[in-house]
Amino acid sequence: MERWEIIERNVLFVVAAGLLGWSAWLFFFKTNPERIVGGAFLLLCAYWALWQALYEDKLGSAELPSRGERLMVAVWLWGRRFLLGGISVVMGLGAWYFGQSAQVPGDFGVISLFGFLSLMAGWVAVFGAGRSKSMGDDRSVHKERMRRYK
Repeated sequence: MERWEIIERNVLFVVAAGLLGWSAWLFFFKTNPERIVGGAFLLLCAYWALWQALYEDKLGSAELPSRGERLMVAVWLWGRRFLLGGISVVMGLGAWYFGQSAQVPGDFGVISLFGFLSLMAGWVAVFGAGRSKSMGDDRSVHKERMRRYK
């Protein structure tokens, strides 16, 4: 490993520890209801930092994944599928609901928006995101990840 990679990894560990501590403080010591949403968001950020520190650079390698890596991938994949799949279903139901009572042309814009958001959330729930900002490599990166973690 190069020196900058070691520094990056150590910084990510410190960031993850700080985020986990902040999340624990929100869950155990704050009394307002927003603490659950904030704590859950910080847990996701800590999870991301740990993933980046430990496993992100191993996607293209021939090294077999460890149990910890497989566990983190499974938690991430199923969490993403449930969360974004649920969002996709809710947006699809919103499009259906507005489609039942659509009478003015403005309603079709809302229906289209809900339908588009439903499709996009469903796409990301199934394939995730690739390496670029377009959807062009989502499926190929998904296949690469599935080959590694079979």
